[in-house]
Amino acid sequence: MIDAVPVATPPDPPTPPAASATAASAPAPASTTAELATRLGMVAAPIGLRSWAYLIDLMVVGVLLAPVVIGILMRTGGDDGLLSLLLVLIGGALVVLFTVIQLVMHGRRGVTVGKASMRLRSVRTGDFTRPGFWRIVLRALVLSVSGIVPVIGPLVLLTSNTWDRTGQSRSVLDRVAGIRLLDVRAGIDPFDATQLRRARRALEAPEIDVSEHLPSLATVPTADRPVLDERRSSAGIVGVSRETWSERIDAAAYPAASFAPPAPDPTTPFLVFEDGSTVAVPATGLIGRMPEAPAGSSVDTLLTLDDPQRLLSKTHLAFGAVGDRVWVRDQGSSNGTALVAGDGSETPLAAGVTVTLEPGTVVRVGSRMFQVRAGQPAMPPAGTATHQGSTTGA
Repeated sequence: MIDAVPVATPPDPPTPPAASATAASAPAPASTTAELATRLGMVAAPIGLRSWAYLIDLMVVGVLLAPVVIGILMRTGGDDGLLSLLLVLIGGALVVLFTVIQLVMHGRRGVTVGKASMRLRSVRTGDFTRPGFWRIVLRALVLSVSGIVPVIGPLVLLTSNTWDRTGQSRSVLDRVAGIRLLDVRAGIDPFDATQLRRARRALEAPEIDVSEHLPSLATVPTADRPVLDERRSSAGIVGVSRETWSERIDAAAYPAASFAPPAPDPTTPFLVFEDGSTVAVPATGLIGRMPEAPAGSSVDTLLTLDDPQRLLSKTHLAFGAVGDRVWVRDQGSSNGTALVAGDGSETPLAAGVTVTLEPGTVVRVGSRMFQVRAGQPAMPPAGTATHQGSTTGA
């Protein structure tokens, strides 16, 4: 169990000038539509997905052309019957119908069969709306004209997105139609009005200071809780130097904070850690980074300590009390346990050896330190703000 300890509440800091919020309220304007698209959360379609979309469209056309190919082969082989003619006509009609459907879908919804399969969508570059039917028709006409140079012409246009230096993977055909292709799986879908409205709202929202300027939780020294003048780690734990604690405290201002051994007290002993946390000493307990009782045994307390320097072992130290006498036993830890004398010198403890401690003894376990005390930990008065130390117990 860890007792709460009082924390002084300093006066609120001065309110920041209103001008700072006003200055940050206007978002920086987007210099290009590409930048605006990125800020809204749109993601350009990668070359790999574009290639798969083209391949799927070609595969569908290939399947629809199969009757035409079969009919032509039949007629080439001398079969001038009705069946071969119907195959050619039906296959050709299916290809034309599919092409028209593709143009309409691409113009009105920004998708083809391949693009829909890959979750890609074409949008108009300026306002991110649907491309428009005639823009897509113009795109298709340019692709058809490139067929004057068989294979190479269409291939160059379709792969021209690979050398787009803007990072938007826009091909020559995309630029002709004034569109861009987006990956709506990885980013927002501009055709989803709710998504787009939220993205624009987030982009246009003023950036204001929303901090509450809460009072500091800095520890204030008291008679029962001396504080070390030392840097705090990122985990919020007070680091400890090898100087004695009594030397780090103004004895005149806090005469009761000296670490001279107090007179024995018959009441329950407790430990005071360097961050101010207090722990009543049980009959048996274990201290460590993540202590565990040995198989087949049980302990009263498993005390887990924050360890930013990673010097604690998983189960570092056994401790307990017999009456008012506290004992400790190093559990074969990697970085050891030591008793810290008044001059800062340390006496390492042998692993597996039980040592009885007098009240006032300071013990180092890894990077953490505690002092043995007798008596009851001071409790905060009613209504006083409290702060639990970073030492946790189970």
